[in-house]
Amino acid sequence: MRTSSFLGRRWLLALVALAGCVSGLHTRSAFAQDTELLSNGNFAGGLSNWRSDAKAPDPSGSLAQGQSIPVGSNLIQNIDGDRLVAGQGYVLRVTLDAASGAGAGTAAVVFRIPAWNQSFRTFTAPFDASKNPAVELSFVAPEFTRMAEVRLSSLGGQAVRVKAVSLMKRPRINLVETVDNPQESHVPAGYTMVFNDEFNGTALDKSKWFTRYIYENETLDHLKDEQQRYRENGNHVVAGGRLTLIARPVGNNLYESGMIRSDWTARYGYFEARVKMPGARGVFPAFWLNSDVASDGTQNWPPEIDIFEYVNNGAEDTPDMLHSSVIQQTNTAADFVYTDPTFNTQWSYWRAPYAFDQGWHTIGAEWTENSVSTFVDGKKIMERNYRWQYSDGRPAPKAYVMLNLAIGGEWAGRHGIDDANFPTTFEIDWVRAYQRSDGSQARSQ
Repeated sequence: MRTSSFLGRRWLLALVALAGCVSGLHTRSAFAQDTELLSNGNFAGGLSNWRSDAKAPDPSGSLAQGQSIPVGSNLIQNIDGDRLVAGQGYVLRVTLDAASGAGAGTAAVVFRIPAWNQSFRTFTAPFDASKNPAVELSFVAPEFTRMAEVRLSSLGGQAVRVKAVSLMKRPRINLVETVDNPQESHVPAGYTMVFNDEFNGTALDKSKWFTRYIYENETLDHLKDEQQRYRENGNHVVAGGRLTLIARPVGNNLYESGMIRSDWTARYGYFEARVKMPGARGVFPAFWLNSDVASDGTQNWPPEIDIFEYVNNGAEDTPDMLHSSVIQQTNTAADFVYTDPTFNTQWSYWRAPYAFDQGWHTIGAEWTENSVSTFVDGKKIMERNYRWQYSDGRPAPKAYVMLNLAIGGEWAGRHGIDDANFPTTFEIDWVRAYQRSDGSQARSQ
């Protein structure tokens, strides 16, 4: 019964990915750093190359050298997919006409997939013409770029006059921050940091993280029978060099909570996070890797690597247990190569000599072409064979990183949820990812 909960709690991922079967040829073109990638960005040709979803005519009429976005509407231009290169950094610049009056809204770059024309990456930046006439939005292009658009939206009850919009390549975006406390890190030899977040600011860095699952136009806020709904109502608190995901009851047997999903993706490497688990019964925090959209626009599941799943249901699963596993593809095996004496291979959990909600611990995984190994505070607890591929044998795309605080459901909530201990928190000191310095994927010794 636990197996169905453990391996099947994310069955919805498979359902929402089944339609991702449309493929297409993705050619690449080289453009100079200062090449403009949008057409008619200064609106000299009116709305040529742009489209508006306004339900009413623009009250300002057609504007030479500028265009107004009606209230509550969008001004959109599709981006030629051949002009965008996966992994390349870009900057969107929007210049507003502050002299024409106030106006607030958002600038966004949206990437979609063929299945249902759903978005899977949306990068946004707010603007207020009365305060700042210019806004910049930097992003890295994902693997699939054939269905991308620039979207300018007006909010706040007033139309926004846009003078110019520009999209160009930009120099490499640095995803590595200074590490102030390397003492609690347990990186195998031969690895170099390529991504991290030390949470040293005052708010979640939205250039690095999204706060919903990638599915359903990036709005999916729970899986299977989980009782939380991911929100941004004070559920992601960054202070004192930590990120705290907060879950609280909201009535009707539901909870609001927080999660983070990285924009950054990779295939293979060493991934670790220093965390402190929540203490209430019914909690279900996790640290895991899931496959992104492939370069042909398809999206499937599995594969998935669960670096850890911490479940406290007060009976079968207790605060001294840590689950670590992989989701196996159809007709494939993930045999154990090594297990610590206290690792239970039947239910894929390690029993620690302490409770995980009583202190901080660094939990990491080394992921190679042929295996996954899990570590707790530098101690190896298991290693098993694993291939990152779809069930039909095709190599799966790169993976993104997630940490979330789920609540309840058949597994974590089978013996009830201890509301007396809510709000409850999942604390994250930092998240770090490394890849081998020599570019190989050989298993570290």
